[in-house]
Amino acid sequence: MRSVLRKWLANLGVAGLLAPSGVCLAQAEGVAPEYWEAYGSAELEATLFAEAPQFAGQDRNDVSFAIEPTFFAEWADGDVSLTVTPFARVDEADDQRTYMDLREAKVDLIKGDFEVTIGADTVFWGKTEANHLVDIINQTDAVESLDDEASLGQPMIRVAMLNDLGEFSAYYLPYVRLRTFAGVNGRLRTGLPVNNARAEVRAAGDRFAPSFAFRFDGVFGDADIGLSAFHGVSRDPSFIATDFVNVGGNLVPTGLAPIYDQITQLGFDGQYTAGPTLYKIEVIARDGQRNLNGVEEEFIAATGGLEYTLYGLFDNADLGLIGEYGWDSRGDNATSIFQNDVILGARLALNDEDDTSVLITSAIDHVHGSASLRAEAQTRLADGWIAEVEGVLFLNQADEPLGADLQDDSFMKMKLTYYW
Repeated sequence: MRSVLRKWLANLGVAGLLAPSGVCLAQAEGVAPEYWEAYGSAELEATLFAEAPQFAGQDRNDVSFAIEPTFFAEWADGDVSLTVTPFARVDEADDQRTYMDLREAKVDLIKGDFEVTIGADTVFWGKTEANHLVDIINQTDAVESLDDEASLGQPMIRVAMLNDLGEFSAYYLPYVRLRTFAGVNGRLRTGLPVNNARAEVRAAGDRFAPSFAFRFDGVFGDADIGLSAFHGVSRDPSFIATDFVNVGGNLVPTGLAPIYDQITQLGFDGQYTAGPTLYKIEVIARDGQRNLNGVEEEFIAATGGLEYTLYGLFDNADLGLIGEYGWDSRGDNATSIFQNDVILGARLALNDEDDTSVLITSAIDHVHGSASLRAEAQTRLADGWIAEVEGVLFLNQADEPLGADLQDDSFMKMKLTYYW
């Protein structure tokens, strides 16, 4: 129990370094909130794998439980607010999925056209469906999902100004969060497990090395435009072999150490609405990032495509057809799976009283012939109860630089979530 507690505290890190300011603010005012509410969710999750594990030590299947409550309070007619959202998961198979995080622990202040956020927060940038290239403020929570949809809370000070052109935001990020990875017993991991105890942040101040970001969001007619810049510690680590053992006189690595370097990134994302069609694009240029071979390489990456929606099918349903292409100038040396991939998909919303929906996407690498197929469905069972099913197939991954370790990890995940 002590080791679990120590790991939970380590995962929290200083995600809430700035969060106590909200409590101090409330105490300094000496008044109760004008409005407050508490809400959240609790989830039971089971993951079943189609094949036996590829690597020694991995468990066949997995069951876990997660809880994510939120406390929200307001003062000064909503110009001052406090939000605290802790997250915790207990996993029976993978000890690296038994952890705790502060997704949010922040104070938001509004004064005229200015907004200030102090504390830990989760920020999303981007437009495309499959690959969120410009999204860089938060660290990916990779033990929650492989599709970059889950993020760790990031300590920050954010100052935003709103005017007729749009929103201008500046970020100061005082601490580096390490990406989460599956442990030795977990599925969906690399052949050599990642050892975060060996992680290196190659910047002055180590994990307290500051990062800075700027973003502009604006709407011009039917176009939604985002421009962004980031300078600081990369959220995407490179890896070096570590934890060597002597086997027959040869030193053999038993793990990987993540390395976080200083980078500069410029980004553009846009969406244009033309009736039932959405045209989407994300482009980045990054300097300072190491490629799959551990060599620093400047690169450009882009993802673009469209989503066309057919409305009123079967009287009330909507069907969105998705087509995108992902490209990375580093080719096979890219640290992303979307280096030369076509993404196809369909999103069906029945628009019924249970909010039933289905999303099917596939990513096909036309160079290596590898592919992944993902299907997700959810529906409301009763008030507050949501059932979800997700299935992922990894096909022909043997020659894929980043996919070979997942070739036996096709799975089905079932979730039952209660919202209050």
